Amino acid sequence: MSAKSFEKMVVLAVVLVCVSVGYVRADKLQLQEKLSKDIDIQIRDVTITEALGKIGQKAGVKIVLSDEAAWKLPYGEATRLSISLSGPLADSMTEMLNAFFMRYALGDEEITIYPRPELEHILGRPTTKQLELLKAIYTRPIKTYFLDHVQGTINEALGQEVLISPIHVHAQLNNFLRQLVGKEAIYEDTSGRMTRQRSVIKPSEPEPNEPEATVYNLPTPVTLVQLLSQVIVERDPTATRWYISGIDFPGQIPEIRAVSSQIFTNLRLNQKIDLTYRNEGLDKIFQDLANRAGVPLVIAPGSYLNEHKVNVKMQNLTIEQAARNIADLVAARSCDIDGHSIQIVGPGKPDAKEEKTLKGTSIKDSGDANKYVGKISIPMDGGKYYIEFMLRESDLTEELKKLRAEKMKEILGQPPKPKP
Repeated sequence: MSAKSFEKMVVLAVVLVCVSVGYVRADKLQLQEKLSKDIDIQIRDVTITEALGKIGQKAGVKIVLSDEAAWKLPYGEATRLSISLSGPLADSMTEMLNAFFMRYALGDEEITIYPRPELEHILGRPTTKQLELLKAIYTRPIKTYFLDHVQGTINEALGQEVLISPIHVHAQLNNFLRQLVGKEAIYEDTSGRMTRQRSVIKPSEPEPNEPEATVYNLPTPVTLVQLLSQVIVERDPTATRWYISGIDFPGQIPEIRAVSSQIFTNLRLNQKIDLTYRNEGLDKIFQDLANRAGVPLVIAPGSYLNEHKVNVKMQNLTIEQAARNIADLVAARSCDIDGHSIQIVGPGKPDAKEEKTLKGTSIKDSGDANKYVGKISIPMDGGKYYIEFMLRESDLTEELKKLRAEKMKEILGQPPKPKP
């Protein structure tokens, strides 16, 4: 090939790339234009998927719910709502999604709904009560401080009764509030231990004949989330996380717990989840599991997750159990979960014929041997969930191929003989 011919090919490739990028940008510009247009629609008592479909049809855009978003809705895709949208679509969408701590993102041809980071403070699928409390934690200001009475101060601000744990966190919160009203802190850390036990320091004496006030108005109101972000349960201030515990019984008082980041990660790994994947690559499945647990995915060299595709359907299973079970069933050499990451070794590279079919790169028909002929559904944990694998004819033993052929004859009948 001459140098000029090569240069022409390179130029052509660059032109094609620029044209494709131009199409993508044009699509996004069209979506942005539609988001800026006014929309007027009222929807009553429908599922969120139906609502997004109606809004999308009205606005001329496709709006889809991501798997992560569906998992973080009180009833998944069946979560019901009534909404009235009026004004620019972007503003209306944001207002509607704020109630569920969701956000939208523009793709090349559609708008996708994702959960916001604030939902990490609720483990597993949130309840309506947890969402309401989370919103209050972020939005309702603490205006009044009842001197040295942290729990009462917080309950008054949130408009409901809650519990803050562990108990030694109260001393830190009380110090923060005292400082906001110009008073000295009355607790200090003298233990040097991660439990952060506190010892009382005698406060300054009030002026004679001037009794100390018991209620103060904060000069600068703060939200509870601002106070919780300063709480320390370990030596490292960045190693503390807080979450809203599950509300399992009627009348149960919600609890806001501050824990170490290590404990928090272990709790996330033990979240109960639902998973459904059809002909999906193992790399995406394991990456989704790692994202839900909030830990990185580490894939060892020589692993070919992206070249293996499976059907998976799981319900009410922890993230850690899901990762280990999938790894076992696809013959991965190991799946290590240490609380800091999910580490996968294997499986190996598929054979050539399988590789072409799985990756969808086969240009011509690979023959009947690579066509799907059946499916294996494996019940797990007493039938609580199933993992499914598609079978090709090449996967069958000779005995099973013969049995399949006989069954096909019984069902379809003997094919007519060709005319001479």
